[in-house]
Amino acid sequence: MVSAFLIDAINDPTKVVQELYEEHTGDIDQFPTVVARHFSDVFLHSDDTLREVLPLDVNHPPESFAHRSLVRFHAMVQDTSSSPEMYLASLNKNKCGGWGISQNMPASEWPSSFDYCDLKEATALWAVTVPGQTDWRTEELTARSHCGSSSSQSPPQPHKYPVPNAPHIGVQVKIYDNEAAQSLKATDIVTFIGILTSESLDSEAVSSPMVPSLHVLCHKVQSIDDASPTEELATVRDDLIKWISDEALGGDEVAAQWLVLELSAKVSVFSLSIKRIRLIPDTATLEPHPSYLRLSLCHVFLHPHHHHPALPTLHHVLSDLLPQYLTVPLSLDLLNKESFSPESKDEDLHSGYLQVPQGTTLLLTENGVQEGKLVEKGIMNIRAVQEVMDAQTLEYSFPFSKFSFPTDIVTIVLCDGRKSAFFQTGFIVPLKTKPSLKDNLYKPRDQIRTPDTVKLATYRSFLAAAKRCFGSVQVAEETSRHIQEDFVRQRQEDPSITADDLIHLMKVARLLAASMLGREVTVDIWETSKKLDASRRKRLP
Repeated sequence: MVSAFLIDAINDPTKVVQELYEEHTGDIDQFPTVVARHFSDVFLHSDDTLREVLPLDVNHPPESFAHRSLVRFHAMVQDTSSSPEMYLASLNKNKCGGWGISQNMPASEWPSSFDYCDLKEATALWAVTVPGQTDWRTEELTARSHCGSSSSQSPPQPHKYPVPNAPHIGVQVKIYDNEAAQSLKATDIVTFIGILTSESLDSEAVSSPMVPSLHVLCHKVQSIDDASPTEELATVRDDLIKWISDEALGGDEVAAQWLVLELSAKVSVFSLSIKRIRLIPDTATLEPHPSYLRLSLCHVFLHPHHHHPALPTLHHVLSDLLPQYLTVPLSLDLLNKESFSPESKDEDLHSGYLQVPQGTTLLLTENGVQEGKLVEKGIMNIRAVQEVMDAQTLEYSFPFSKFSFPTDIVTIVLCDGRKSAFFQTGFIVPLKTKPSLKDNLYKPRDQIRTPDTVKLATYRSFLAAAKRCFGSVQVAEETSRHIQEDFVRQRQEDPSITADDLIHLMKVARLLAASMLGREVTVDIWETSKKLDASRRKRLP
């Protein structure tokens, strides 16, 4: 029975909607929910059935599909500020008017008069190809393909994509199940299944461009990665560090370990026993506090190849490991001309480099920066990146107001010199390369010794599991006592040590616990964290 529903839905989704409408004529208000439930039952309960729907992507652009084809669009919500679209839910002869059906109706199908109760609203938003989605992740999602060619046309509304001039798909999305649409927000990753048409961007404007439009039958928001730690995954940590070190970091295993710690991080809110620290002579008390501590980390690798034109090898390695990853090659020209934060212009939200989905990793390279002057836009862009690093918030600018929205972006900076030229970072990790491996920092992809498919998949699962662990790492009571006593000893030996140093080490300890797929900071992890941070500090000038 399910396979019959599947075939009908794929071959003629419009017919299926009409048949459902005829079955539920008496309850027009609830009909969008009926449609969403039906198509969700058919497609969204199994990856296999979901992949039966043809993908809408850069290899299968809108113009490669027949009018009113059923497609799936794995996308990022870019703009939710569009006004709702009005549509007539019921036409003559018991015909459904939603999901773009009324566009193809002859005049005889339209009622000469209608009940205003039949006038409904559809939520309209703009969605784009997921920025930073790596090739292997795209291949996972696009298991089935069809005869289509890369788009030769420029995508509509290119200013709504975060990465300038990058190939992508932009689509006007219309959702009829308004209650389900209310929870969608900018940068959410969503799989939409719907009927593809081409429509005016603004139905009320006299001259408005035609854009791809997706009339959504059902959708599914990407959930937080559900990779779970296993004994098998826990054994690959050292192997992963060794591979990153040898292939991308000149044999520097300490730097590779810090990188793995950074990739284990995510924005989390903890009710810690370290919220308030009282310092009085010879004592330290760590007391519970009702506020929360947001942990977000960034560190710097000090690279010795100034003005190198090629992408660092680390770019290719991270692309193989992470589902969402972008390299931003910083230069004065890019900082002064491109946008990093979203900004509304003429009621149209323009995107920026930092409008990316939560969980994205950004590699900011400074080796292309030369002497020159930062203009106001460049300064604002640097401030936006710093705000993401410090508070994990991104400011959206509107004509008469500005709003900051939470994000979750891992930032890694590659630079020359003693520190970043632009940013105050959480950690500085000077790179110490082995003489025999110093030339591997900028080698091309085809020279990288990539692990086999199974091992690479295990590395990816390990990093996903580490992120999940980070959100639930706790400090055992025994460890808390040990930390308090240890901190008192350190202050007695060195009065310059402050509470900030303790908080810094606690962040390291939590990251280390997560990278070991643990849920608890133990005494051993605390001591290891101290040694790891001490080894990093010894490298600093």
